[in-house]
Amino acid sequence: MKIICAENMGFCFGVKRALDMVLKEKNAYTLGQLIHNPQVVELLEKKGIKAVNSVNEVNDGTLIITAHGTSKSNILKARKKGLKIIDTTCPLVKRVHKLAKKFDNEGYNIILVGDKEHSEVKGVVSNADHILVINSAKEAKSLRFGKACVLSQTTQSLEKFNEIAVILKKNIPDLKVFNTICDATKKRQDSAMNLAKKVDLMIVIGGYNSANTKMLSQICSKIVETKHIEKADELDYKWFNGKNMIGLTAGASTPDWVISDIRTKIEAI
Repeated sequence: MKIICAENMGFCFGVKRALDMVLKEKNAYTLGQLIHNPQVVELLEKKGIKAVNSVNEVNDGTLIITAHGTSKSNILKARKKGLKIIDTTCPLVKRVHKLAKKFDNEGYNIILVGDKEHSEVKGVVSNADHILVINSAKEAKSLRFGKACVLSQTTQSLEKFNEIAVILKKNIPDLKVFNTICDATKKRQDSAMNLAKKVDLMIVIGGYNSANTKMLSQICSKIVETKHIEKADELDYKWFNGKNMIGLTAGASTPDWVISDIRTKIEAI
């Protein structure tokens, strides 16, 4: 049995940057999970960095804004409470915030392609008064605006974003299209897709609540049998019966040590 790793996988720039900024802190709080990976969350907890769901849970000390960003109202609340704020929002996510604000101020309706429950999307939404979140071509077909600006959650599928943009162009005379999917996401998706075509089974490694990891799993599952796991002890030897070529890929928030642990266990099967 041969194991092949995707050319691009694991930590992206934004995740590595966020971790580097936070690991030197002690007794701090992250507003939500710093990154969507359970092993990293556990590591931070051991260092005294605890994830909270609301600014209301923190009365003093340091509040860390996660790599996904947050809403303007949360920042204001933290400032009013006198908390020290460490903002690890990925610069590529901040770019989406700025574009939403800019074109909203210019009178455009903002259309954001993404998951409305995701923290990144909630942060972007807080920057515009006239913004609509959609997540499918079906939703796009019903939209009618004189002018609009379409943006994307940074971890969305490029294929889906392009499909939606084509539909919107048919019904919106003045449409500004900004592909704000991050380059790391696109590279990981392309690498996973290419590898999935060559193997008998794909193992996708990453948090179950990681948007980009779930997207990798969806992309691969359209091509070949795919298993999405978070850790090595979830592996089932039955998956590998009759399989000669195994592909490995991992989300942008998956640490190298987790990938290595899983590969080692597969090699021992």
